[in-house]
Amino acid sequence: MNPTEKISFIISPIRIKLLKSLSEEKHPEELAREFGITRQAIDKHLTLLHHYGLVDKRIKEGARPMVFYRITSEGEELLRNFENLAEEHFISVRKRYKDELLTLDRMLVEGELNEGEYKRRKNALNKRFGWVMEEWR
Repeated sequence: MNPTEKISFIISPIRIKLLKSLSEEKHPEELAREFGITRQAIDKHLTLLHHYGLVDKRIKEGARPMVFYRITSEGEELLRNFENLAEEHFISVRKRYKDELLTLDRMLVEGELNEGEYKRRKNALNKRFGWVMEEWR
């Protein structure tokens, strides 16, 4: 498996949220409640993240041993790099949209396009790049 395939296997929306949530040590039950999914699903995600060294687990001994998880420095680095990559891509696509829109505007002003063709192309651009202009939640 090449690095891109491996990262795409490791990273998923729920695992990104888990990594963000694990800046403080948490028990899987707490995570299951927080994410509104089963404990078994949380365990599956945590096992994979632990396998790749992105989270640590600590066993608290007692009458019944309890396992707690926390993000590792490698997990923090992966999360930071992933967020930086996503942000850079977003900025790049937004710039491309604005550049193409400016080119269309210039073509209209210089008479290279009539108003109908301008509107058609602008609508196509908005359809293609509309997602990049939305605010992230």
